[in-house]
Order: sequence, then structure tokens, then C-alpha cells
Amino acid sequence: MDSLLDELSAVPNGQKSTPRHLTTTITIQETRTREGGPVASTATRELDDLMASLSDFKINASTHQHQTVTDSPYAKPNKASSKNQLDSMLGNLQADMSRQGVNTTQKGCCNACEKPIVGQVITALGKTWHPEHFTCKHCNQELGTRNFFERDGAPYCEPDYHNLFSPRCAYCNGAILDKCVTALDKTWHTEHFFCAQCGKQFGDEGFHEKDGKPYCKDDYFDMFAPKCGGCSRAIMENYISALNTQWHPDCFVCRDCRQPFHGGSFFDHEGQPYCETHYHAKRGSLCAGCHKPITGRCITAMFRKFHPEHFVCAFCLKQLNKGTFKEQNDKPYCHGCFEKLFGGFAILVTPDQQKYV
Repeated sequence: MDSLLDELSAVPNGQKSTPRHLTTTITIQETRTREGGPVASTATRELDDLMASLSDFKINASTHQHQTVTDSPYAKPNKASSKNQLDSMLGNLQADMSRQGVNTTQKGCCNACEKPIVGQVITALGKTWHPEHFTCKHCNQELGTRNFFERDGAPYCEPDYHNLFSPRCAYCNGAILDKCVTALDKTWHTEHFFCAQCGKQFGDEGFHEKDGKPYCKDDYFDMFAPKCGGCSRAIMENYISALNTQWHPDCFVCRDCRQPFHGGSFFDHEGQPYCETHYHAKRGSLCAGCHKPITGRCITAMFRKFHPEHFVCAFCLKQLNKGTFKEQNDKPYCHGCFEKLFGGFAILVTPDQQKYV
């Protein structure tokens, strides 16, 4: 290189030369994409800078071709001669590098610095780059042979691209790099989309939503579904609404005999449903004689209630609703039957006055 520069400086300023246009380009056949070899060395960078300077000089010189030379008592520089010397220098440089096994074909301009590329080149995104200029737009680190991602025509390293543009997991707020679940207007890592209560991942039955959170079927109904007034478990399907609460159909039965209500009618006692018989039993309004509800007049005797027609002598079955009766072993008897059966002393009992219940 020094010998070439000496040769150029040795040419007299006044030498005449026939103008000619010679365009010499320096091309290096070695082409590298983003999967290419190592980053350019210091020598390569210096060669790129030199070729850029020479190219600028060559372009300026080529605009002054076909100059007319006239005689003058004073010697003037010949611009066409400078052009010839530049072409000669480039030719010699190309020849020297070729003898050393270096191909000097120019590979275009770098998209970043807009200077010619002579050494190693990276081809990516439909453009060419100096290796040291093909960098991540965000962190400015050289991409070299690393994987990169494109966004709006610019390259990004993998960590920066995911950090800047990848969707975020609604649970951990981390970037989602692979498969994701989209639900509840959010994105989730597949391993982070689980029940907010028990932490189990959802199966084929899917999930239920409450206040923007996903729940499995069991936890959702256990926490938020109405509870049955009979068994206190969650109601998941059909239900009966009665007594200001909801019931499983199988749980809406008489609280005593556990029989369903035929015809849909029931009796309420202290907030619980009963059939007619057990409702009156709870209230003490069953006839002690026939064990059926008393809805009209009744007789109260021996701490029990009777239909008037059912309060009879336990032996002769004569009605005792008038006058007195005698009691033996919690059974009522008329005077005649008692004397015949027991003969001795007995408690004389007068029935309470008839009344309605």
C-alpha cells in the first residue's frame, strides 16, 4: 500500500495524459448472512475505510473528464491525469490483493453507515451490513451469528424482542415465548392458567369466571353457587325455590318422614317444610284417637287433643264429651266400664271445655 501511495505522489503535476474513464470496483466474494462467520477484524475495517475514501475520490475525479489542455507559460495541474493515477493505483491495489488470494469485488453499501462493503458482509432483512454495524436496535449489541427478530424493518436480539413486544402472562407478567392461553381478555403461560382457589389446571370441563379470575367447577360452585336448604351443598343444576331459599329437588321433602310433597303443597314450621301430618304433630294438633289433624273443634284431655267424636271410652267406645270420665293407664273410661273392669278407686276426670284449634 505504501508503494502505491509513493507511486501516486511521484507523478508530476504538469504531466499530460489522454483522458480516459476507468471504473474499478473492489469485490470480496466472501458473503456472510446472519448465520455467517466471525466479526470483521481491525484490518478489514481499515480496508473498508480506505476503499470508501478512494471511492469518494474516484467519483469526484470522474466528473472532470475530457478537459481541454492549452499552452500556458505556467504549468497547471492536469485533473485527467489525477483520474488516471487513481485508476492506476486501484488497479495495482487490486492486483496485489489478488496475488495474495483476496478477492476485492465490492459488495454494496452498508445499510447503517452507507459506506462500501469490501470485507465480510452480512445479508439480512433484504439489505447488506458491515458485521459490526448489524446490531440490535434496542441494546446496540452486535448480532453476529445470534438469532434475531424483525420489527418494523429493524433487527432485535431475542431477549429485547420478547421483552419489548411479546405478550405478557397475566399471572407472572413474564414474556410468553412459546404456547399461550388466551382467556378472560388476557394471555397466560399454559402452566400458569389454573384455578385461582385450588391451583389445579383445567381439564376438559373448562373453567368458570368470577371477578376476572378463573375457577374450576367444584370450587366455583362451592364458593359462589347458592346452597341447598336441605343438605347445604352447592346447587349446580335444577333447583326448587321455597321458604326464601333454594333446594335440590331431592332435598325438598318433609323434614320428619322424608317423603316428597305430592301436589306441590307443604306446610311451613319454623322455616322447614313438613307434610300435613307431621306439621300438626309438631304443633300438637293431631287427634290422639285417629292420629289425624284436627282442623275444627277439639277436646283436650290427659294432655292430649281429640276430635269430639274420637274421645270415647276405651272399652265400650261411648263418647265421653259430656260429663266426667275415669282414667286408667292413660286411657279414658266411662263410669260403668271402669267399675266392671277395675272396681276400685279411680281418678275422676272432667274433660276440658271443647274448643276450636
